[in-house]
Amino acid sequence: MLKRYFVGAITFVCLFSLFFLIGCGDPDETDPIVIPSELYDTSQLTYDISDAEIQELMALNVPTNWEQTEDPELRAKYYHAQLVQQFGNIPAVHIVAAREREKILTGVMVFTTTDEIVDFQKAQYVLWPTKHNRDSLERSLKSKMMEETDDPELFAKIYREQLVEQHGDIPEVDIVVKGETKLWFGGFRLPDDADEYLAYHEALYALNPSALHLLESARETVRKAKEAE
Repeated sequence: MLKRYFVGAITFVCLFSLFFLIGCGDPDETDPIVIPSELYDTSQLTYDISDAEIQELMALNVPTNWEQTEDPELRAKYYHAQLVQQFGNIPAVHIVAAREREKILTGVMVFTTTDEIVDFQKAQYVLWPTKHNRDSLERSLKSKMMEETDDPELFAKIYREQLVEQHGDIPEVDIVVKGETKLWFGGFRLPDDADEYLAYHEALYALNPSALHLLESARETVRKAKEAE
């Protein structure tokens, strides 16, 4: 279910986020989540752009009021040029400029994987190393850790932290965390886990009313599983 729900959040046109503890050994919630230092590495950021394009951007005369340019393509080009002229020809500049161009032309930035989000936020932090950008990057790195870990306790701890940040420390958070962790690491067995399965979907609906269709589907699944016994 997390795979279904979480990936939809990533494409989040920036729902995102994204940005985890029960039934997995109950790790100490007060222990900080340690992000491996190598995950912060920005040396692997890359972006393909021709020398001719760089020369054009470096030579472009960017007006002081470029933000008011009506032509969206030209406005995006001005943004890219002023970044190149300010920070130089580095991958972070082109990654940020490409995403800003997407936003100027379509109104949104669409990310299809957590790695895409992480690269964008790394690029932002390279250019503007503020606390806000650092915090945003840390949240995305934790989401990356959650997706890639084979440790149920770490998965649950990160996910719980995210949900508490969104919804507060309420009982429904723990029910959803327990259910998501179970789904990610094996899944429910019906009809034996019917009560727990329905409790999870009811809590998920309480946190996200748009998940009503999932609750209704879960009830139908349980009904059919019991009939098939």
